[in-house]
Amino acid sequence: MFITNGTSDWWNAVEKGMNDGAAEFGAQVEMRRNKDGDPNGQIKLLEDVLSLPDIQGVAVSVMEKDSPGIADKMRELQKAGKVVLAIDSDGQKDARRAYIGTNNRSAGEVAGQVAKTLRPQGGKTVAFVGTAAAANAIERREGFFAGAGASFPQAEIFEDGTDSSRAQINVQTAISKYPDIGVFLGLWSYNAHLIAQEVNKFPELRQKVTIVTFDLDELAVQDVAGGGIDATVCQNPYEMGYRAVRLLKAVIEKDQKTIDAMLPGGTDTIDTGVRVVVPKKDSPVKGSNVIDIEEMKSWLASKGLKST
Repeated sequence: MFITNGTSDWWNAVEKGMNDGAAEFGAQVEMRRNKDGDPNGQIKLLEDVLSLPDIQGVAVSVMEKDSPGIADKMRELQKAGKVVLAIDSDGQKDARRAYIGTNNRSAGEVAGQVAKTLRPQGGKTVAFVGTAAAANAIERREGFFAGAGASFPQAEIFEDGTDSSRAQINVQTAISKYPDIGVFLGLWSYNAHLIAQEVNKFPELRQKVTIVTFDLDELAVQDVAGGGIDATVCQNPYEMGYRAVRLLKAVIEKDQKTIDAMLPGGTDTIDTGVRVVVPKKDSPVKGSNVIDIEEMKSWLASKGLKST
């Protein structure tokens, strides 16, 4: 069972990797999305799994690392004999066997360095996210400001509770509240399109600001292609889903050879890396992990995906 933190299109890529992994490694899998978009919704889903004896492994995108309710339910799952992994957003280490996903602090630092390259003069920054207390949100935000440096002061973090209407209003509020804004930072996948949609209503504003986001929702693909987003730091959710199935099955079956191959040296983390996607090859952002949107679209097509 895979339990998400929300209902974003981003999870489609995890689900595709999950299903491909299930077909390859011989497992039955199911994804349950947290439609409530809050910790209580995730707790309910974890409680549901406790009542299902045929579920032997669980992968959870932890909404709030320090939420005792979520961590306690994960521990209960372990006590019930189920293997528990954290994916995408990590939780308490004693509540899971391993974490598979992005090193979110490093990804944040990459995003900060990208902003610095695109905007050497710096600029006041506003950030947008669903749940500010989520581990991935904290780590990305802290990493961003570490990578960008002191010339990118944080003005405010706008939290939307994974409500797209609220997320859109948050961008509108930021535009009005901070006329001297320099950088719009979208920390969760759906924030990207909503930022681009609102900012690009004001051509003069768009010329003055820099938009850096995470991930690549289907609507954001065209935003990047049209120059509405300057750069987005993409995780590899497909690999998260694929590798999680492989590791869950290996631990359940006590396949130590596969466990050692996936978690060498006793590590408890698998970093699935990031790619920086830019509108065109002539972007000032350069590096071995930088690709343009056309290359990214080709990769998506090769996996049967529309977003990542």
